Amino acid sequence: MIFRILAVLTLFANCGVAMSAESTIEDVVLHDGKHIKVERSVYRPTEFKIRDPFFGLPIMPRTELGGPIYSLKFNHPDTQKTITWKSEQYYTPVLLDIVNGVPYLVVNGQISKETEAIYGCPELPYFYLRYESGFLGKWVPVPVEKVSDVLRISNLSQDSRNDGGFFQKVIPRTYEDWNYQYKNEHRNERKVWDCRPPLQPLSDVVLPKPVDVELETVENTVYITKSADEHYKYLSERKGTATRANCTTLFRPPQPENLMLGERFVKDSTGNKRLPYSGPSPLPLRMLESRTERYCDDKFVWFVAGHEELGKTIITKYSTSGDFLYNIRITNPNNTDGRKFAGKMVPDSLTTENNFFYFYWNQDIKRPDDRSLEYPNRMLKFRFREPIHDAASK
Repeated sequence: MIFRILAVLTLFANCGVAMSAESTIEDVVLHDGKHIKVERSVYRPTEFKIRDPFFGLPIMPRTELGGPIYSLKFNHPDTQKTITWKSEQYYTPVLLDIVNGVPYLVVNGQISKETEAIYGCPELPYFYLRYESGFLGKWVPVPVEKVSDVLRISNLSQDSRNDGGFFQKVIPRTYEDWNYQYKNEHRNERKVWDCRPPLQPLSDVVLPKPVDVELETVENTVYITKSADEHYKYLSERKGTATRANCTTLFRPPQPENLMLGERFVKDSTGNKRLPYSGPSPLPLRMLESRTERYCDDKFVWFVAGHEELGKTIITKYSTSGDFLYNIRITNPNNTDGRKFAGKMVPDSLTTENNFFYFYWNQDIKRPDDRSLEYPNRMLKFRFREPIHDAASK
């Protein structure tokens, strides 16, 4: 039985070196109108598979036709020297030309750490190679910025592809030139095999150190609810003039063309002013939560950040056109029964009037009887005087 298994594995292993091959002679037109004959060969190795490609689990041994490996062979039109090139698997030659007597090749394929030494690591998946003559001769990668502009139009035959425009006949050098269906994903993502530099997290907008302000209590009310609906109805009745809904048209979301630009202020004439608090919360336990709540009226935006410091809330004010106005910090009110849970600001309860900033703060109160269906809460209304920087902040 063991010998049978070994025989089967040997048979499959022998199949692994088998090739499906074809070769053609192409008449290739160079940029100056000259013609050269190019022998183009493509090999598809038969690969031996014993693991599932998705989960890596053992499977019944089988063979599959692998990705193409290309080779080119041609004579230099000036020296008649025979020049050859062979690709790595899945890398396709798309253009061959001779510029000032030097052969150049453009290859289309995946940007990868494994092939960086062979093809380089450009931003777009088009690799430029220059032939260096010598005793053996070799192809070396060249940055796209250093190649001639005549290397633009594919002149090698291509198999039909359904790749969403990953390859195109007019070779792109910028994202604007590239018609690939998923080019924004290519621009904004880095796979584990990607050799391009990692994308840096969007840095926070630099804000001045917050100024501590004292809260003045305006109202202090205890109320009792018997259901969640009743509780949320009571909170909604505290609605102020600055709400989250007012912000929906004031911010420009990150552009698909470059997510690293971040959110911007719509009314900013320069189009360059980013919103603050773009990174994760500095408190590790709050990193997955929304860092701020944003409240707006027709002139101003308040960013309320409750996860910057323990026991503190930072309020940052901007004009709707993106001008910074102030950055203040308050100490969260303590519960009257001494518990650590200090409640929270009531959403959409913000109002400004006569240079004062008003908001509601809700605290739950411990029930005297855990079996009681009545839930006492304390509703506090606070205010502080807004720092006035100039007429724009009024």
